[in-house]
Amino acid sequence: METAKELNSSGYSPVIFGVLNITEDSFSDGGKFLSPQASHNKIESLLSHGANVVDIGAQSSNIQSGLVGPLIEWDRMKNLIPELIQKRIRISVDTFQPDVIAKALDFGAEFINHIRGFVDVESIRAISKYAESDRKFILMYSHNHSNRAETKSHLTKDNVLLEISNFFRARKKELLNAGILREQLIFDPGMGFFLSPDFQVSFEVLRKIKILQEEFSPMMVSVTKKSFLGNALGGLEVGEREIATVISELYLSLNRIEYIRTHEPKNIRQALHIWNLLQSN
Repeated sequence: METAKELNSSGYSPVIFGVLNITEDSFSDGGKFLSPQASHNKIESLLSHGANVVDIGAQSSNIQSGLVGPLIEWDRMKNLIPELIQKRIRISVDTFQPDVIAKALDFGAEFINHIRGFVDVESIRAISKYAESDRKFILMYSHNHSNRAETKSHLTKDNVLLEISNFFRARKKELLNAGILREQLIFDPGMGFFLSPDFQVSFEVLRKIKILQEEFSPMMVSVTKKSFLGNALGGLEVGEREIATVISELYLSLNRIEYIRTHEPKNIRQALHIWNLLQSN
C-alpha cells in the first residue's frame, strides 16, 4: 500500500491519478488533448498540480461514445508512452483492448486501468505475461461490463454493494488462477452511469465505501465531474461540478482510499493540505 502515513499526520495523501483523455468524445474534455502539444501541456499541468500517475485514455467510455478500435487507440498514445517512461513518469493506460494492453505493458506502463474488469479471456492473457511483477491491474465494476456506460441499470441502493462484491470476488478468483498476484490487483467500484442513472446508487457506494475496502483493498475511486454529482445538485453541467468533486474526493481521502483518479489534482491536493494543517498541532 502506498499511503504509508496515517490519516492524522500532515503528510497523509492518496496516490493521485491525473486523467489525460486523448479522445474526441470524452464527456468532460473530449477533443482538447488530441494534438501532441496539447497532450504534453496537460501532462505538465497534471504533474505540477500533484498527480503521481498519468492515466492515459484514448478510447472514451461515456454513454454516447463510439468505439475507435485498437489501431487508432494505440496510435494516439504510442509515441507518448516512451517519452514519459524515459522521464520516469508513472503511467496508467485506461484501455480494455487486449492488443493495447499488451503493447502498453511492453512499453513500460505500470498500471492497466480496465473498465470492463478483465471479464474477457484475451485481456487476462495479455496481462498474464506480467504476472508476479510490479505491474498493477485495476479492475472496475460496471453494471453492464461493457466498453461504455449505459443509462439503464438493474442496480439499486439495496443491491449495489452485493453486486459489486460478487463481481470482485469472481474476478479476483479468475485472475489469481491465471497467476496474477493479489498484490497486483486494485479494485474500482465504478461511479455514475457505470452504476446507475439514479445518483443515490453512487452515493450509497460512497457511504459504504469502507465496507468494500475491508475486503477489496487497495481501491481506486473516480468521482471526478461525474453525472451523479451534477444530478444530485439539480442538473449541474460538467464545468460546474468541481466543488462537488473535491468534497467527494476529500471524503474518500479521509476514508483512506488508496488511489483517487481525477481531472484536477490541484483541487484535492489543496483540500488535503488545508485539512492536514487543521489536524496538525
